[in-house]
Amino acid sequence: MKAIINTLCAFTAVLSLSATAQTEKPPEDTREPVAADTEEFLLKTDLWDTDIKQFDKDHQKFLFKWLSSAKRGLRSEGEKITTFGVDTGEIIFGSNQGKNIKTITISLYNKGDDKKITVNALKALTKKMSERISAKTGTSPEKSTKKGAITVQKSLWKFGKTAFLLEASISRADGAEFLRLRVASTKTLKDGNQTANRSSLKGNVVEDRVTGDVYLENIPMVDQGKKGYCACASAARIYQYYGLTIDQHEIAQMAGSTAAGGTSIVEMVTALKKASSELDSRVLINYEYPKNMTDKESNYKKYLSGNKEMMRDINAYQQLAKKKGGTSFNIKGEKPYARIPHGYTVSFQGFIQDCDPEIYREVMMKKSSFKRWKSKIEDFIDQGIPVGWCLQLGLFPEPGLPQASGGHMRLIIGYNKKTDQIIYSDSWGEGHAKKSMDAGKAFCMTNVTLVLPPSR
Repeated sequence: MKAIINTLCAFTAVLSLSATAQTEKPPEDTREPVAADTEEFLLKTDLWDTDIKQFDKDHQKFLFKWLSSAKRGLRSEGEKITTFGVDTGEIIFGSNQGKNIKTITISLYNKGDDKKITVNALKALTKKMSERISAKTGTSPEKSTKKGAITVQKSLWKFGKTAFLLEASISRADGAEFLRLRVASTKTLKDGNQTANRSSLKGNVVEDRVTGDVYLENIPMVDQGKKGYCACASAARIYQYYGLTIDQHEIAQMAGSTAAGGTSIVEMVTALKKASSELDSRVLINYEYPKNMTDKESNYKKYLSGNKEMMRDINAYQQLAKKKGGTSFNIKGEKPYARIPHGYTVSFQGFIQDCDPEIYREVMMKKSSFKRWKSKIEDFIDQGIPVGWCLQLGLFPEPGLPQASGGHMRLIIGYNKKTDQIIYSDSWGEGHAKKSMDAGKAFCMTNVTLVLPPSR
């Protein structure tokens, strides 16, 4: 019997987490970009006493947008903006709970947003920026090298109450990675990272007794932009929530992500496990569909074993679809509603594109693993721990998403037992911070759920 045998496609399609397929664009910003330099606020003596909302009103020409409706962070794509005369990309502002400005991160180069440059070009850009900061502050930098999950060359200047930290990273695998300027008060720099412990995270759990929503607040928004960094941005949000100073570009370097190709969940899990001591966290996989998909050492035999469950589910779908007169998942050369033979496998992505979503949902909700999946999510949320959610988009309509189909990663940040829903968050900025979905639908779309809890 000849059926669809697409093992490689079935295995790899669910591993690439990307978010570059543009189908619906966000509302256009009608403001026209104008030439501006961040020098006009970076050297101000009262910068760290400035209310972030007032700052936004006073600096409209930088085209800042709020990262979320909570209005605790600002983002600009940096169009026509320079920093001390050097071309600038993305600019991110953080605040003290929506009050005064706390941190500023300026991207001068990163491989995700910018055209690839050589190592020598990055070194030249680093030197140029270093000379400009020294000239503007009238001070010389303190230089150091941080070796951990990635190696970063650092130069630090102190100017009054402000600290300028220029960070450059070059990898053996991909050459020039990023050059960024972090700006903060010297007090913030002195305090450093304050990594949360598990017991303190419970303070972020909010229970709305009226709606039944139980969700986590204070999870930072990281906007991945137009590049396929959904996994990198999601992981960065979790670590920042714990108090670490890490961004999506560092995660991208660790996992070997690309702007167009996205992130291999296998490589990301492997990289985060390897860096667990530096990140002061663990990596726990609590659900995989198919099984063994995050195992870097997984072989073909393990792959076939993991896919048995998926093939059983598709056969159960065929049976129910035939009974209800629903859409058959057609196998080339076979009759409608044909069973998939033992040892054969098909593309999961191909299946979800062709099946009747509601019938598939009915099949999946009957599984005992559905109840266990929900229970684990509820347990982690109650502890204040967000859940990383790797999934396939396109099975159920989700209006307003920049991505219509394919692999994606987002965060599950809550649940509602009354409505049997999960509450989740996408890394696409304002409007995507808190959304809800039927738990059965969410389960059907899921490939992996994982957590990155603090070690202590």
